Amino acid sequence: EGHEVVALCRRGADTAFLESLGCTVAPGDVTDGAAALRPVLRGCSHLVHGAALVYTGGDWPAIRRVNVEGTRNVLEAAAAESVAHVVHFSSVAVYGTVDGEVDERSPVDTPIPASDLYARSKRESEDVARAVERATGMPVTVLRPSAVYGERDRLMTQRIARMLRGPVSFLLGPGHNTIPTVYAGNVAEAVLLALRAGRGGVTWDVGMDHPLTQRALLEGIAEGLGHHPALIPIPAAAVRTGADILQRFGMKAPGAAHLPLGRVVRLALGENPYPSRAIREELGWRPSHRHEAALRRAGRWLKEHPQGPRPA
Repeated sequence: EGHEVVALCRRGADTAFLESLGCTVAPGDVTDGAAALRPVLRGCSHLVHGAALVYTGGDWPAIRRVNVEGTRNVLEAAAAESVAHVVHFSSVAVYGTVDGEVDERSPVDTPIPASDLYARSKRESEDVARAVERATGMPVTVLRPSAVYGERDRLMTQRIARMLRGPVSFLLGPGHNTIPTVYAGNVAEAVLLALRAGRGGVTWDVGMDHPLTQRALLEGIAEGLGHHPALIPIPAAAVRTGADILQRFGMKAPGAAHLPLGRVVRLALGENPYPSRAIREELGWRPSHRHEAALRRAGRWLKEHPQGPRPA
C-alpha cells in the first residue's frame, strides 16, 4: 500500500528477502532493552510486534526473556517514541484447553500445563502489552491467530512437508474435521484492518479464515510439493490412547518443543473452536485467499526451497 516499512532483524540474519520488498532493515533484538530499541522506532507511526520464540527449544527463562520481556522492551520503546498505535500478536494458545467454541469474551484463565511454555508466555505478553497501554496511553490492539501456514514458514508448513515426502502419511482420525489453521496472507489482511481501525484496548481472534479440514490441508500441500503419499487414517480412539501413553513419558509433538501432545490431539480430532466472528463483524475481515490455492503455493515454495528460509 506504499507504506515505508522498517523491519527489526537480528544481527547477521538473512535479510535479502526483506530488502527485495523495499523494507528498511534495522539491526537489533527485542531483548536489547527499551533504550536500545528507541532509535529503531524513531519516526515510526505504527508498530506490528510479532517477534517470538514459537514452540522452539529452551527453558522458561529463555522463552520468557524473548516473548514476555521482549514485548515489554518493544512497547515501552514505542511509547517513548510516540508511536500512535501498536498491533501485538498473541495466540489462541492463551485460551488453554477448551471444550467447544471460544471467542474474545471467553475468560483466559483455564490452567495451562507448566510444560506449554509458548502458551504461558503469550498469556503473560498480553498482560504486559495491556500494562504498557494503561501506563502510557498508547493504543494497543491484540490479535490472536491460530496455527499459521504459508510460504517462508519455518514451523508448521515445513513439518507437514517433511511428513508428506514419504510414501505414506497418516491422518489423525478420518480427517474430515475443521482444524485451527489460517493462511499467512489472510492474517496480514487482518493486520492491515487493525492498523486502519487504530483502536486500543481491543482483542480479536484470527483463528479461522475459511474452514479447512485436516485431509484438505495435507492434500493441498502435497499437491504443491508434487508428491502424493497415501493418507492412512488412524482411528481416533487409538490416537487418543497413544497420545496419552506418550505424554505420560514426557513426549511432545514432533518438531514443536513444549507443545503438549494432548492439545495437538484435541485440536486435530475436534472442530476448529475459534470461529473469529468479531473481526468479521467489527472490522469487515473478508479473507481473500482461499486455502486450495494458498496450500498449493506453500507446497510449491517448499519444493523449490526444501531447506526452508533462513531466519531473519
